[in-house]
Amino acid sequence: PLPVVGEEEGPLSPVQKLIGIFFEPSRVFRNLRAYPRWLAAYLVVVVLSAIYTFAFTQRVTPERIVNHTMDKLAEIGPPLAPPPDRLEQMRAKQIEDAKNPIQRVGAVIRTFVGAFFLVGIMAALYMLATLVFGGRINYWQVFAALFYAAVPVVAVQKILGLVLLYVKSPEDIHPILGQETLVQDNLGVLVSPANHPVIFVLASAIGVLSFYTLWLKATGVRNSGTKVSKKAAWSVAVTMWLLGLLLITGITALFPNFIS
Repeated sequence: PLPVVGEEEGPLSPVQKLIGIFFEPSRVFRNLRAYPRWLAAYLVVVVLSAIYTFAFTQRVTPERIVNHTMDKLAEIGPPLAPPPDRLEQMRAKQIEDAKNPIQRVGAVIRTFVGAFFLVGIMAALYMLATLVFGGRINYWQVFAALFYAAVPVVAVQKILGLVLLYVKSPEDIHPILGQETLVQDNLGVLVSPANHPVIFVLASAIGVLSFYTLWLKATGVRNSGTKVSKKAAWSVAVTMWLLGLLLITGITALFPNFIS
């Protein structure tokens, strides 16, 4: 159940929360403790992501994205990769789907649904971790906090990414690595993904936006929960960050050629 808290301030409007998360995030998260409403943040995150994905596909072209992915899949070989004839069928089908307006609308819908369920799973893990570290937080409190913590980072990544997308030549954009953002604010710029894929992933986790995200999540857990100490909030955020990094590193170690 939602803990009963004494919140003198009434519920902030969606605009107040979206602006406030950039300038006074603690106030926004404290307001979410009493009024865990998340729809505005959810819409901002998924709309910006969908716009960037659409623009990225248009700029880099579906053919280049699909061909690069299929070529890397072919390099894996059997038994993980399908036989050559099946691979070519997949290539043709994915290029056709990427150009089909109905399929593209479906991709946008999948972005909306996928973001909801991904954050839903993360919220459950964050809630359990908060309880383990001695805090108390309701599921919807942490769910709302995670979406609002994502707003500033996604805004920077997608908006600056859109600018870079049309400044850079399409041939200089990696068809897989660039799908999330083209903003390079981490140590990954010092490592070749082709030669050292695992080190590249680890280095990419050390950057300005990465630590900003970590701080926002720790601040969110601390202020949106009840009796959550600063130490507990940071322990939760760092633990979840390390688990995510471990998962991505493991996938990269299994399929290193996809980022080359």
